[in-house]
Amino acid sequence: MTSVVQVWTRTGTTPAPELRIGADGGTFDTANGYISVSGARGRFDYNLFGDQFNTSGDGPNDDYSNSLQGGNLGVALNDRVSLRLRARHSNAFTQVPGEWKFNGQPLMPPDSDQWQRQNNLLTSAQLTIAGPSRWQHCFTGFEYNHQRTNVDTVDDPGRIFDSPFHAFTNINRAGFEYQGDYLQRRWASATVGYEFEDENGFVGDLNFPPLTHGLRLNHATYAQELLTLKRVTVVAGARFVHNVTFGNKGVPRVALVLQARKGGQTFSGTRLRFSYATGIKEARLEESFASGPFIIPNPNLKAEENRAFEAGIQQDFFGGKYTFTATYYNNEFRNQIDFAIFDFNTFTGQYENINKSVAHGAEVEFHGRPWSRFSLDAGYSYTSTQILEQPFAFDDLHQPGRPLLRRPKHSGTLLLTYLGSRWGGNLGGTFVGRRPDSDFLGFGIDHAAGYVRADLGGWYAITPRITAYVNVENVLNQHYNEVVGYPALGANFRAGMRFRIGGE
Repeated sequence: MTSVVQVWTRTGTTPAPELRIGADGGTFDTANGYISVSGARGRFDYNLFGDQFNTSGDGPNDDYSNSLQGGNLGVALNDRVSLRLRARHSNAFTQVPGEWKFNGQPLMPPDSDQWQRQNNLLTSAQLTIAGPSRWQHCFTGFEYNHQRTNVDTVDDPGRIFDSPFHAFTNINRAGFEYQGDYLQRRWASATVGYEFEDENGFVGDLNFPPLTHGLRLNHATYAQELLTLKRVTVVAGARFVHNVTFGNKGVPRVALVLQARKGGQTFSGTRLRFSYATGIKEARLEESFASGPFIIPNPNLKAEENRAFEAGIQQDFFGGKYTFTATYYNNEFRNQIDFAIFDFNTFTGQYENINKSVAHGAEVEFHGRPWSRFSLDAGYSYTSTQILEQPFAFDDLHQPGRPLLRRPKHSGTLLLTYLGSRWGGNLGGTFVGRRPDSDFLGFGIDHAAGYVRADLGGWYAITPRITAYVNVENVLNQHYNEVVGYPALGANFRAGMRFRIGGE
């Protein structure tokens, strides 16, 4: 609830078609190939791409395969109006060994036959109109279909809580969005918008029909003002959501950046930052409308809520050659969704809004470029978390007052990069401290051990259009769990070449 991941598709720009193609392979039978063709001619631009990735993993029943295809097509209807069509499809197959190796100890055998398949299709059509006057209008229609199947056919001997199932999810989200941007002054701009979404899906277990049907019709309006003054930048906005499940909710946001000191050659500028925001996350359809022999649907689930506050400082040195940033953050999570067990004989229960927690801490970052071709990036994060409410806690790790699971108190990163005219490389390090976790199976494991990991990579331009590259991950071959029970990959590498043809 505290971050968003966005994926952008490149727009073709070259008058002549540009073909990009490449492939790499490495340990664990890993093979990856990719291709794209893009360009722009007259009023039209295009970018078509595809990717295929396969690996056998580092353990039993650990294969993974992913196929990706997509396109981005644009046309300028006239000087003020443009139309853009986008599509992205992926199909993935994953074998699921489950949890079995806990901090290096194989306490039970992996699942021998469980697997999952996903099929995702995202499409959109966007009409952009520049004007009249200082307005820009954007009309977008979109549709996203997600299908997921998770199957286990055998009750493996020696595994705890292992039984056959055939979980199935088919969710479709279709909608429309309007966004208007208005340039009020050189230093002021406003954004307003409206979004409608039809969320429709079937979830359940095909071994225990019927599937449960869920439907949610959601409306949202939003507005934002951006002010860029001499030394102050202010962003203030709000979003109002009407959801058929949890009703009406408003979420405000305000952010402020103040240039406290312009500085000179040594201390080259000081900026102070502040932000306050609230956010919501609706329950998944699988949580609201879940079905099966041991799950009771709960269509009245409320949205999970977050109140976020942060304040920080950014200090530049030597004309921006070095930058130091420090940030304090504080998040309070309410109405968190968890599975509440009502009958410990059958383990029957339902998802409920029962949890409340807080997370706060500090982050520091350092960015430096001591020479024109060499850069250094480092970061450290301290996080303190606490469970405030959890009435259905079934072990000591979930009791109020305990820290949240899988949140390390200490973590950090280090990255050294060299970028030459024909070759480059990087060396990265990651350290993650000990963090609370659980096996949930009665083995008594209450933490995941800390670890340090080193990665390196390099590339060499054989010609301006042909590049060879290699990446080595976990160079020191550290054995660790990011999540208890699921061993991470040992030392591994991938090497390949990429080619660029045309594009002038």
